[in-house]
Amino acid sequence: MKAQFDQNVLSSFYLWFENKLLSDNSKAYAINLDNAFTSGSFSDIPSSHIAFQGKYRSLVGESSVDQPNSGFFLGNHFITGNYDQNGGVFTDYENGRLIFPKTSGAAIGSTSLTANSTVKEVNTYITNDTDAQVIIHSDFKDSATELPYQYGKTDEYDETTYFLPACFISQASSNNTEFSFGGEEDTRTSMRVMILSFDNYTLDSVMSLFRDSVREDITHIPYESFPYGFSFSIKDFPYNYDSLVAAQTDPDKSHIQDVSASKVVSEKIRENLNKNISIGFLDFELCTYRFPRL
Repeated sequence: MKAQFDQNVLSSFYLWFENKLLSDNSKAYAINLDNAFTSGSFSDIPSSHIAFQGKYRSLVGESSVDQPNSGFFLGNHFITGNYDQNGGVFTDYENGRLIFPKTSGAAIGSTSLTANSTVKEVNTYITNDTDAQVIIHSDFKDSATELPYQYGKTDEYDETTYFLPACFISQASSNNTEFSFGGEEDTRTSMRVMILSFDNYTLDSVMSLFRDSVREDITHIPYESFPYGFSFSIKDFPYNYDSLVAAQTDPDKSHIQDVSASKVVSEKIRENLNKNISIGFLDFELCTYRFPRL
């Protein structure tokens, strides 16, 4: 089935949200971190490939940052992160892994795999679960103190484990209202972002940044043009959000009609939340004028 409006608006909102965290007035990332990768067994990797887990998760996929993730080192030899030019090696930006074809991965042996990595300071996830489900059925770790390398080498990899601080993006509701003659509708979409963090500074910074995004426009990226592919690798390397937006011809846009920021938590969530974790919510009301029946 072809992607529909809801899939397009959710994925477009995610890309816009991720880009805003990486923009010049936020820079929620750290550069030039010494990274090392080690082989592991991962249930989500096909038998045709071998994955190597790095010390950091949530590598920055965008090339617009101060020092983009351009590749890795095999021994002393630099290898580009471009899948089409490096022998078919995928970079899993969400999980911080390098995924090799089985033959070339097995040939690495004791040769070191390293990189100078740029890593997100605030992770971003799309979720279909409610806020309570995410909290009750997930495990949370502090990305500043607990290495994902350890996480990837244990059975915890099979659990729903998230590294904080993190933003969980979901579509809460949507409805159509007649706007003009000829079938034009005003589609109102409610997006909810739950923010979890072990420190209040990051939580307050994210809430302040996005509260002030009210009345901005979000360009729709067609679902099939979503830049991340297999195991959250970049389909068309290098990926630049602004270039992807500029490449769209007469795109749909959603206007951010309203943003509310809150730290009010329900009793059900409070009972199940680690007392050391701070929580906040951002609720966006998006307005999109469209002709859904044409």
